[in-house]
Amino acid sequence: MSWSFEKVDITVLDDKLLNANEKLILILCKRFKNAPSGIRLTHRYFMDRTGIKDYRTLVKCLDRLVLLGHLAFHQPQKNRANKFTFNKDEMRNFVVKNLARRKAQSKAMKQLKNRVRQKKVGNNVYKLVK
Repeated sequence: MSWSFEKVDITVLDDKLLNANEKLILILCKRFKNAPSGIRLTHRYFMDRTGIKDYRTLVKCLDRLVLLGHLAFHQPQKNRANKFTFNKDEMRNFVVKNLARRKAQSKAMKQLKNRVRQKKVGNNVYKLVK
């Protein structure tokens, strides 16, 4: 068995705002900082490496790291690896792209919700009305 070690900045370990999962995700991203094709990691990779079972928990951790300014990411295409960055200029671009994407998704969900309404027929029985 061979061991490999990563150098981690002490400020990451001492950061009281980050929980263990967030610290581990940050360390995993920093590991690929100097990769020739950039930092391209999938959610499945993070879930396998960190032991996070729920996709929503992983997204919460990633969103919190973005909120605190540790990293930024965006998904160039559906079902493809996410692209991560630690560069402040790229971070702004990624955040703007993600906000626009989430706004479009929210708008689509509201339109869908308005198209399908529920009509109460009886106790705990609803009929879908278009």
